[in-house]
Amino acid sequence: MAPLGLAVGLVVVVPAEVYLWMRAVHLVAVACWVGGMLVLPPLFARHVRVASGPAADLLGEIEHRVMRHLVNPAMVVTWGVGGWLLWNGGWWSSGWFHAKLALVIVLSGLHGMLSAEIRRLAQGSPRYARFYIPLGVIGGILAVGTVLLAVVKPL
Repeated sequence: MAPLGLAVGLVVVVPAEVYLWMRAVHLVAVACWVGGMLVLPPLFARHVRVASGPAADLLGEIEHRVMRHLVNPAMVVTWGVGGWLLWNGGWWSSGWFHAKLALVIVLSGLHGMLSAEIRRLAQGSPRYARFYIPLGVIGGILAVGTVLLAVVKPL
């Protein structure tokens, strides 16, 4: 709900003349969102390998802080400013936008999976360390796809 509120608030308050600045804010937010999500799977794998003790507690705290203080706010800004860019850019009817939106929805699902994994690890019920490696690869592929669609606009 926060991204929608942010997008509506930005549409009302921010003039269309700052489109390039908002695009820059969007790109920085995307970099923080995706970068944080790419960092988490290797942390999860290390967390599983150390199993318990002070090292596992420290990794759990780092995972929680990365998600809470970087990944979550960056996702909200990404969606909110993206909504503003969509509104002011008139991209609704563009094929590339629909494809990009589909990838961003999947990326948001990955975000949810990573958030759930942080809770699972905190409860002491981890998966195998090898489970986490593909999550980072999937996130990277989705990020590359969204960037290519947004920059090249092939459809």
